[in-house]
Amino acid sequence: MAGFRLKLATQTGEKVAMQAGFTSFPIRPLKIAQDNEIHVEAKPPDAKGISGALIFANDLVTLIYSTEHDNRGFENFSIAHELGHFFLPGHPEEIMNSGGAHVSRANFTENTSIELEADHFASGLLLPSNLTRAFLQKNQVGLDGIIALAAMAECSLTAAAIRAAECCPYPVAVVVSQADKVAYAFMTDSFKALGKLTWLRKGTPLPSTATKNFNSDGSNVLGAARTHRITDLCTWFDGDSRVALDEEVIGLGKYGYTLTILSGEELPDDPDQEEDEEADLIEQWTPRFAYKR
Repeated sequence: MAGFRLKLATQTGEKVAMQAGFTSFPIRPLKIAQDNEIHVEAKPPDAKGISGALIFANDLVTLIYSTEHDNRGFENFSIAHELGHFFLPGHPEEIMNSGGAHVSRANFTENTSIELEADHFASGLLLPSNLTRAFLQKNQVGLDGIIALAAMAECSLTAAAIRAAECCPYPVAVVVSQADKVAYAFMTDSFKALGKLTWLRKGTPLPSTATKNFNSDGSNVLGAARTHRITDLCTWFDGDSRVALDEEVIGLGKYGYTLTILSGEELPDDPDQEEDEEADLIEQWTPRFAYKR
């Protein structure tokens, strides 16, 4: 059920971008907010610790986003995340029932359902499937392609990595980590099909890999350094197969996390099956659009 709701959240983000008239990169979440009569304020750079907030008060909606990382992609993702709380069914009601204000720590490092749904909404809004697939067809699959996609879409590297994984046919896993622990992990169905795997949950210790070695030196993360090694499925996921994988690693700078892309070259038997089954999913679900909509 959780996976179903995350896919719906992503597709709702895509639908909002489409209804706003965006047909090419970059999608402008600030304009979408303003067009929906949401008052937007930038949080001062010296206010640390949160990525944004959404406040319902006196028939007004206020969206606050962080500028502490001085990163346009992170700021766009933070705004898009808060828009998820505005548009996704049930989110405005939950926020208003909790006092009318919600503080977020976005970018796939929080594992509560409301935060993950807003993260996936944001990735769908900023990186619609049709635009992402068209971009990936012309660019190399892997970290270089993800960096180029993030630049084109003006979004965070983490969001670009997850959408690239979702939109390409090859087996891909995305791992966000901090120090020696996993913060977030995402695997495509084609990656899961490579063998019996142990799920990497938040707080799971990193295995002895290039990523763990990379994280042991904080300057790698802060300086957005990169490394690339060959690893295997068994090392990362305690699986039943030693399928070879590329392990591409990059530090996320002042954000304090590391992004790892694990990819293989073995295609699943039917890479289009999931896409065919879910193509009309959003049309089968009628959301109750948010406050004042």
